[in-house]
Amino acid sequence: MRSTAFWRAVCLFAVTWTATAQKETPAALLAKAAAAFERNLSQEKHWSWTTTEHRTVSGRDGQVVQQLPTVTVESVIRSDSRRCVAVLSWGDGVAPYALNADAETRCSDRDELRTPFKVESLLKSAKVKLVERSATGVTLAIQPDKSRLHAEQHDVRCTASIRATVRLDAATFFPMLIEGEVAESGCEGEAQPELHYGEEPLKQQRLQRMLRKGTTFRMNYALQQDRFGNPGNSFWIAVEQHWSRPFRQSATAVIFWNRRFDLSPAVPDRRLVQSVETVAQEFGVASETRFDIPKLL
Repeated sequence: MRSTAFWRAVCLFAVTWTATAQKETPAALLAKAAAAFERNLSQEKHWSWTTTEHRTVSGRDGQVVQQLPTVTVESVIRSDSRRCVAVLSWGDGVAPYALNADAETRCSDRDELRTPFKVESLLKSAKVKLVERSATGVTLAIQPDKSRLHAEQHDVRCTASIRATVRLDAATFFPMLIEGEVAESGCEGEAQPELHYGEEPLKQQRLQRMLRKGTTFRMNYALQQDRFGNPGNSFWIAVEQHWSRPFRQSATAVIFWNRRFDLSPAVPDRRLVQSVETVAQEFGVASETRFDIPKLL
């Protein structure tokens, strides 16, 4: 008799929990993802990382028409304990800018190059729908929000331009996979980066951020376990990224990490294809993630 009563209680609890989970709105689930992402940022202080970036230029048929040098960057610590990212090596043997200098020098011009695409802003989107929820995770769909395409803040305009699918970890609601496309023009803009590798200063030339409409992306996050067994210090990081960015037909050069590369003669529908791999190591100092995107001449 007691056994029967116990199992009735268990079943009642299970049904109640499931019903509660099903009542969660897509907006509430996205808010959980945003909170998990923000909490994870505070864990950066325990970690450092290196990232290797590969870039090619492809034509309309997807064939590679130009190979650009790989670049490896590392997280370094500024004097105020914030983290920034600086070049560690170039695949073609060119000496990295100010490799032995302090972090302030190595990371100069980073603020100018920060991308308006911010995951934390994307996770606050108002246009979200539930695609799937199961024991293995939650999938949400984010749609562009044309009502915000003219917002004052650039990151809001950029978020409003993105169509994306977000896969959340079942246990923590962390956004472990984000993939999508830039469907509107709100991520576009101009910048004037410094050149650190002996090129002539850029004057009276319009430099466009390569986040044009038609850009596609995929970001895969993986949990880095704390080596001392403290889950509170574990850290999610984007271990793999893939970007495909359309060029303007008139483009003559591309700039990334403050270095200019002239483009081969134009072919129709050129795209800059970028793959990124990141390796993290537990460290233990405060940090701040910075992302660099190429600029187009």
